[in-house]
Amino acid sequence: MDPSRQTIVIGSHAVDFSREALIDPSGSIVQLRPRAWLVLRFLALHAGRLVSKSELMDEIWADCEVTEDSLVQAIGDVRRALGQDGRTALRTLPRQGYMLVSEESRPATVPQERLVSIGDRLGGRAWKRFVGRESELVLLREAISPSQPGTPLFFVYGPGGIGKTTLIEHLRAEAAVNGIVFGRIDATGVAPEPNAILAALANALGLSEPAGTIEELAAGFSRHRSVLVVDSFEHLEPMSGWVRDTLLPALPSQVTVVLAGRQAPDTRWTAHPLWCDAMRCIGLDSLSQAESSRLLDAHGVAADAHSGVLDLCHGHPLALVLVADEVRRLGRVPTGLGPDLVRALTKRCVAQAPTTLHRKALEACARTRTTTVSLLSDVVDASSAVLLFEWLAEQSYVSAGPEGLWPHEFVRDAIDEELRWRDPEGSRVLHHAVNRHLIRQLQHGLRGAHAELQYLERRSPIMKRFFNFAALGTISVKPATAADADGIARLRDAGLPTGERALFDHWRHHPATRTSTAHRHNGELCGVTQVLRLDGLDDLSAAADPVVSAVRQALGDALTDGAGVSLMSRFTVPEGGRRALNPAMNALQNSHAILWATEPNLRFYVLAAMHPDHFAPLLEGTGFQRLAGCERIVDGIPIGCFVHDWQAEPWAEWRDRLIDV
Repeated sequence: MDPSRQTIVIGSHAVDFSREALIDPSGSIVQLRPRAWLVLRFLALHAGRLVSKSELMDEIWADCEVTEDSLVQAIGDVRRALGQDGRTALRTLPRQGYMLVSEESRPATVPQERLVSIGDRLGGRAWKRFVGRESELVLLREAISPSQPGTPLFFVYGPGGIGKTTLIEHLRAEAAVNGIVFGRIDATGVAPEPNAILAALANALGLSEPAGTIEELAAGFSRHRSVLVVDSFEHLEPMSGWVRDTLLPALPSQVTVVLAGRQAPDTRWTAHPLWCDAMRCIGLDSLSQAESSRLLDAHGVAADAHSGVLDLCHGHPLALVLVADEVRRLGRVPTGLGPDLVRALTKRCVAQAPTTLHRKALEACARTRTTTVSLLSDVVDASSAVLLFEWLAEQSYVSAGPEGLWPHEFVRDAIDEELRWRDPEGSRVLHHAVNRHLIRQLQHGLRGAHAELQYLERRSPIMKRFFNFAALGTISVKPATAADADGIARLRDAGLPTGERALFDHWRHHPATRTSTAHRHNGELCGVTQVLRLDGLDDLSAAADPVVSAVRQALGDALTDGAGVSLMSRFTVPEGGRRALNPAMNALQNSHAILWATEPNLRFYVLAAMHPDHFAPLLEGTGFQRLAGCERIVDGIPIGCFVHDWQAEPWAEWRDRLIDV
């Protein structure tokens, strides 16, 4: 600027350096707080050029130490003081700084046309990258409707990084289109005490002076519709009662309040006589697969990379964005959540555990499929188990059900990865402690513990080839009944070669046969298995089946020496293919494994498998041996058998060895 100039024209306003004031169209001085005036003055002195945030911070706050929030609030004061001119003349360039466009600094070739700033372009890009949340937006649009809404309070909650702030910023953009006043504070930097909260809210609303009382804050609202947002509300938890009982009831009726945080409102809110019918709770969860793919598209991730990214991120928005950045940087999908990525994710998504015991409880919760008080008592600390369980249940990224607690899958992976690379020995100790706890549970008759044990193996390269861990618990196996007959016949005909079907029927009602069926939650039959008691077979029945005869011959006298019970899963017939990841196949396999742990005095267990070469890595990799002389070809399909001696290696010892594989 020319040093001799005493006035800079900003639309219908003027910055008068001689009077050290902003002048409105009527010639009156517009009141600004001292720091906001200094920001405006400095921008006016450098009108037409980008002024970085650091330059402004160094110039205006050289005498004290403040956060960037002070600059943001001062810019908001300036923009509101300029009114309509502030929307066009004061440009924000995200992550860079600000530019004040005076009448003199506008290009003469386009004097009447509003310039499109970098910030405008980036804002448009952010708008295009916003995906999903349609149902949540439908509810929240009531908050920004021109007419006075019937719901004065909205709670938006969900784990860190799930997209609360992104949703609110999208709502802000829609509010601007509707001409709704939209004030937002981030409670992260606000002290949990009344004066600090009132001051932050006053700044957000552009009041010329800090509000010292609730009455002064309420008086500062215009008569127009306004939306007041408090983000990261969990940081104001110590003042939650004051906000609920004192602050919010005193606000003008044209104001709608949105509280966004990690925790859902508790019964002090939901059962409150004032708020129980006057608030709407909106919980955010993961994006669907389709929404996740749209987000990856918006971030420039090629379609052929989507599947790998989705497997890593489980629909978590922040994880999707961070991994998308990694894909662009590496040119490929990362094989796992590396240390740097894990640090970023755990920092954003996990509340700081208050003690070492809380951290251990969190790590145990991440390692296991479901967490119970009993598990925490055995694995973490018996005296604190109930308190730790209750603390976990309060975390926004933890869900609860009849079986126990479980974290969001993405948060689970991030916490578990962090423990594995930060403390490998601690991770191993935790793994064995959980394993021993679940072994005791299964041996005490809790059959559901086997699915929990199976889940412990989800990171095993061998197990991942054969088991769909995400589907654990979706299919149950129980003894067959007469009502299953038609379904069993259907599975037999669809899943067995012709030469095996007669043998299936041969054993179907034999007294040495246990037939079990697999069912989905809706009752649909989706699998059948037959387990024979080998040491209880008569020679005539056995001779009718070449595979069983070969197994008896291979085991020889050890089968009939009275040392124990020996079983054979002769047929395992799932709906669908055996060699793909098949939840029905996995459920039948798990029913066999439960017998290994619970069958009294079990000695040999033999598994007959169609396509034995396919299953050999799984079975031989976990300690089963291939039985020589038992291979057969039936209608072109190979059949082979594998055996384990459970008296030579008891099941509990086998489990301990297995989890180290």
